[in-house]
Amino acid sequence: MLHRLTPTREQGHVSHVRPLPGRRRPAMLVASVALTALGALIAWEVYGVAGHQTPVLVMARDVPIGQQLQAQDLRTVAMGVDPAVHSLKAVDKSTVIGKRAAVDLKAGGLLAPSQVAEILIPAPNQAVVPLALKASQLPARGIQPGDRVVATAVLSSTQEGQSGRISMDHLARVDRVGQPDADGLIVVDLVVPAADGTALARQAAMGKVAIVLQSRAG
Repeated sequence: MLHRLTPTREQGHVSHVRPLPGRRRPAMLVASVALTALGALIAWEVYGVAGHQTPVLVMARDVPIGQQLQAQDLRTVAMGVDPAVHSLKAVDKSTVIGKRAAVDLKAGGLLAPSQVAEILIPAPNQAVVPLALKASQLPARGIQPGDRVVATAVLSSTQEGQSGRISMDHLARVDRVGQPDADGLIVVDLVVPAADGTALARQAAMGKVAIVLQSRAG
């Protein structure tokens, strides 16, 4: 005969087993601390920017490239600006009025120093010609913006059945010098008289132009 076993109680009390307290994983604890620290850092940076507002210049209306800036073109706004962002402060307003827009300026945009210029390049009687040059076509000492140079083009010529070479010189001023590209070519922007722009661009396309550096004295 089978007998059914039933739980027994001892003196009317039922024993309970208390579960062991859970243990947090170390990785989860570290992640929680890191997220808390990150949130505090972001809040501190936002508070710092908001609490250190600087009066800066913004555009009150659109100004096309080349046009002189007037007082009514500008307005002052107090805002938190990251030091890495180039901007013009409100105290610079008097120095900006009368300068020309180097780019198309849009209403509401933050005004940067690079967006204004005393003289717009190229001037009405000038042209900017880009030359993609090899290192061997430049002086070993290099060139820099503002240098006076001669762009010399050596071309083939045929006259009366005889072949020869002719040299064409263009007086120019260096506007910008780029960094070497993957092929080792350096783009140099030259400012030349408008009448020479087309001819120099055509000669540069044939790869026949070298740069001669003139004296920097004076």
